[in-house]
Amino acid sequence: MARWSIERIDGVAVVTMTSNKVNALDAGFFTDLQAAIADLQSAPPSPVVLTGTGSCFSAGLNLLELYEFDRTTLRAFVDRLGETLLAWFSLPRPTIAAMNGHAIAGGCVIALACDLRIAVDNDDAQIGLNEVQVGIPFPGVPFEITRHALAPERAREVMLTGALYTPEEAHARGLVDEVVDADTLLSRAVAVARAIAQDSLGAYATIKSHLLSPALARIADSRARIDRDFLDAWFSDAARRQMNEVRQRLLARH
Repeated sequence: MARWSIERIDGVAVVTMTSNKVNALDAGFFTDLQAAIADLQSAPPSPVVLTGTGSCFSAGLNLLELYEFDRTTLRAFVDRLGETLLAWFSLPRPTIAAMNGHAIAGGCVIALACDLRIAVDNDDAQIGLNEVQVGIPFPGVPFEITRHALAPERAREVMLTGALYTPEEAHARGLVDEVVDADTLLSRAVAVARAIAQDSLGAYATIKSHLLSPALARIADSRARIDRDFLDAWFSDAARRQMNEVRQRLLARH
């Protein structure tokens, strides 16, 4: 049974991620996301809001777990990551990310896979794609989701610098569409989701599929090659040193 809750608020499915304390992307997270997608697909069509709890939307890949994987295990994980993200990215519903806090690396990609993103107004929250600072590139599906969501000049800046931004800085770069106070985050996200009338959901799904078709075609064409490049980089000596430094800092906090 999925650990995530799905609450219906004013005709909107509000999905709250609770896989672990920081919603780190690991096997359990993707089991929960797949269960949520199945639940949404089996229910009558409705707009969707995706959010987290506390100060973190999602902190990205669980390096403490993934660092120990061999190439075969990591390849299988990357395949599952890609398939699950694709299912969410192409979900034929309006999807709104209510970013309640940190959205880092893969956690930011989860938000970018939504149609619109609303972030909490909190300068302590960090948002961005810091993969390069950890010494690794992007797998194929996250790469193309990011390229779809951001203007080309912003994608270059965000992906190549690996900077982490405040919500307002992230807004200026297109990582989020709106920044609101914490006490209005969920209600605002629900209001934005409800702006699509029930009778318009079919048209919305058609328009969305057409908008996504270039990105989905690029994924089909280049995913295998980009995934191989990711795996090669992950197991390079330089990346292992970088990741181990991050891993040691994480271990020190536990």
